[in-house]
Amino acid sequence: MEARKIIHLDMDAFYASVEQRDDPALRGRPVAVGGALGRGVVAAASYEARQFGVRSAIPSVTARRRCPELVFVKPRFEVYKAVSAQVRAILAEYTPLIEPLSLDEAYLDVTQQLPPGTTATQWAREIRARIRAATGLTASAGISYNKFLAKLASDYRKPDGQFVIRPHEGPAFVEALAVGQFHGIGPATAARLNGLGIFTGLDLRQQTEAFLRQHFGKAGGYYYAIARAQDHRPVVPDRVRKSIGSETTFAQSLTAEPEFYERLAPLLASVWASAERLGVAGRSVTLKLKYDNFQQLTRSRSAAAPVRSLAHFTQAAHELLAPLLPPAQGVRLLGVALSSLEGEAVQAGQQLGLFE
Repeated sequence: MEARKIIHLDMDAFYASVEQRDDPALRGRPVAVGGALGRGVVAAASYEARQFGVRSAIPSVTARRRCPELVFVKPRFEVYKAVSAQVRAILAEYTPLIEPLSLDEAYLDVTQQLPPGTTATQWAREIRARIRAATGLTASAGISYNKFLAKLASDYRKPDGQFVIRPHEGPAFVEALAVGQFHGIGPATAARLNGLGIFTGLDLRQQTEAFLRQHFGKAGGYYYAIARAQDHRPVVPDRVRKSIGSETTFAQSLTAEPEFYERLAPLLASVWASAERLGVAGRSVTLKLKYDNFQQLTRSRSAAAPVRSLAHFTQAAHELLAPLLPPAQGVRLLGVALSSLEGEAVQAGQQLGLFE
């Protein structure tokens, strides 16, 4: 049986990195995203802050005590979600098997999508480069034959790096780790394992499954497997794909008509590239605008037959956009999506039938 090719992609210090990207004055400084007063908690910390022991989930007063020069920034979840959507759109061009763990990390199963002669390591490097070009942010990646090892590998070369664990390397890699480094084993469980004389992956591998189940119940079976670098869990997409979309939040709102068409073009190209890579076609086109007052507007049209080319996709989006211009106020977000997806490729020469 062919070994799976799993990529675990993890954005580096995501929230804090977004803040440093958007405010040059924060670059190179210890930054914490979260509330600075009262019962505030650190939601994310920059790498500069982590050098002082500042971590997510610790009280802000503790963080300030560890790093007096710490700069607190209020979270902007709308921005983080928008950047996450940009990243997700890039990932969707490579595989439909994407399992998001949060806004800033996801598993990808690329086993069936890799072209002949291309490796998962090459794709991970390409994905990271595209994310950096599109968002100005860095991501790290782990590549292996299961989810457990891929996640371990993504932490190995952070930030802005990647690491691969090949099938013959898995057991040796695991046996050298402290059990507290295993994904799925938290501090309390690690302490219990240590109390049983189990400190490393090798120690864990020497236990019987019956022994581990006796002490840890169902989780004991999982610990028995990962000690042998085994993890058969599939990459499970968060939902059945219903659409392919791309959107961008602008640093400066759009007001002039030519700007809309100019900014819409790369979004259309990205969505169309994803559809072609995944081998799907769509019958519905949706345009999305969000104004400066945060009011959101969508316009959609559907047809009996799928859109058959980027030119027709562009034409459809322009027909939806034209009646909305010029805008009554600035537009801070623009997006486009293709939905009512079908798995069969559109036959050449098929009549479009869109908006007719």
